[in-house]
Amino acid sequence: MSEELENKSIEITEKGSLGLLALGDIGLRAWREVKKEAQQKRKDEEKE
Repeated sequence: MSEELENKSIEITEKGSLGLLALGDIGLRAWREVKKEAQQKRKDEEKE
C-alpha cells in the first residue's frame, strides 16, 4: 500500500461499501468490527 492510502481515513458504516471490499482483508475486518458493535448496541438498547 502506498503512504497516501495508509493515511487516509474513511467512514465505515454497518452497511459497508465497495471501497472496503477493495481494501481486502483490512477493509473486511474493519467492517465486521463496526457491524458487530452496531448489533451489540441495538441489543443493549432492547434490554433497556
